[in-house]
Amino acid sequence: MWFIRRILKVSWKDKNTNDEVFDMANTGRSLYSTIRKRQMKFTGHIYRARGIEHLAMTGKINGKKSRGRQRTTYVDSLNTWANLEQQTRSQFMRSSCVRHIWKTMTVNACSRHST
Repeated sequence: MWFIRRILKVSWKDKNTNDEVFDMANTGRSLYSTIRKRQMKFTGHIYRARGIEHLAMTGKINGKKSRGRQRTTYVDSLNTWANLEQQTRSQFMRSSCVRHIWKTMTVNACSRHST
């Protein structure tokens, strides 16, 4: 980020946000989209495998819930990033079992957030 500010000669004292600097440079957060795309691909792979990793990702571990607001899980963060219409967690996990639906959802989410 600092190198784009340096190329455009934007001082830190100008109080421009990172998004404003990206707009001035006509670029976006491509690294963030790439990471999320790979996370989505990995999640789909894990859900289709149905191994011990699947149990860990779904959070079906015995025990009591702690008091207060529950932590945001990995799957919930991917769900909110991927869907504007906010599917439920179970619908999100079911769609990962069908490969062509999961691929189109991943591509649509990445194209929506890349700009």
